[in-house]
Amino acid sequence: MWVNMLFVDVNSTMMQASISASRLSRFQSKLAAGKMFSVSGFDVSRCAMNFRLSDSPLMFRFNDTTKFEELIEPVSPLPLECFRFRNQTELVGLANTNTQLPDIIGEITLVKSTVCDTPGEKNHVMATIRLDSDTTVTLSFFDAQAVAFHRKLEDMNGDPRVIVATSVNPKMVGGTVLTDPKFSCYYIIVVLTMLVSKQVKRTLHEVPIIKRRTYGTNMILIMPPRSCNLKDRKKRCTKCFYYKEMEKFLELVYRG
Repeated sequence: MWVNMLFVDVNSTMMQASISASRLSRFQSKLAAGKMFSVSGFDVSRCAMNFRLSDSPLMFRFNDTTKFEELIEPVSPLPLECFRFRNQTELVGLANTNTQLPDIIGEITLVKSTVCDTPGEKNHVMATIRLDSDTTVTLSFFDAQAVAFHRKLEDMNGDPRVIVATSVNPKMVGGTVLTDPKFSCYYIIVVLTMLVSKQVKRTLHEVPIIKRRTYGTNMILIMPPRSCNLKDRKKRCTKCFYYKEMEKFLELVYRG
């Protein structure tokens, strides 16, 4: 068992870090999003593709000699990181290269799903996403991600919808760009009622949305069971507490 984190340095370089369960008690009291630390004495290794949280192929692991100290008065401020949304041309350039995991934003125009009331072992959801300049890509979900995405759409009321998907793996299949979310992907679906068409037609990669991966863990993986009332945020249990807190945070982000 490991605890995975994302660190951003003063040069806006993002790096994944892991702490094994045997060492977690030593560092857990210091772990908090938004704080600055100095880290030294760690091991550097390659990231497994299925567990990558960033574009970097490398990660560092805490060991018995790692020093991890909070900086109360940091010399250099930590910069805010924003989404860097890619257009279709950029996605085509990254397709089939496995070099970067870009972010996209766009309007959901069509959804095809094989998920039924009793999800089977193999599920597939394909969502057509309209990007800026009226270009489209296909966002493809499989298995557990497909079920979670399908249910998320079912639980939402109102059209149209705008989706933010991070760390997608673009593929070119038959002249069509397919964006396959990796294990580390999380997505945000926002229901907008009046200005959505204008927003989608604008240059969407300039939308001022703060991207805080340290807060935005995988929204798919933390989806609580349907027995939890997601609309009642005052009523919480261990299964839905973090998810409801994340929704509150994301609302503040979009409201800003």
